[in-house]
Amino acid sequence: MNGDFSTGLMVSIVGLSITFLALAVFIGVIYLLKLLFPYKEAAAEGGEEKSEEASEGSVMVETADEEIVAAIAAVSYLRGQNAASTVPSRNPIWTLK
Repeated sequence: MNGDFSTGLMVSIVGLSITFLALAVFIGVIYLLKLLFPYKEAAAEGGEEKSEEASEGSVMVETADEEIVAAIAAVSYLRGQNAASTVPSRNPIWTLK
């Protein structure tokens, strides 16, 4: 019993160490990439026009996504009222004897 516990503890420690080491490597790579490729502000004139167009497009995409989600929710709700329940305890096929 003691040998199994120590083996399991060792495997856990090694696994967690490898996981956190890999996480530290990824954080270091991201930090180095930020240093090599810093964020650049858009030009004053050209950037404003482009950002306004982009913001209008993103609003339309968000609105379209919301409409699609609402339509899917409505269809799902209406199907749920007419169809048999998908919960096994309430489904008629499970109550037959």
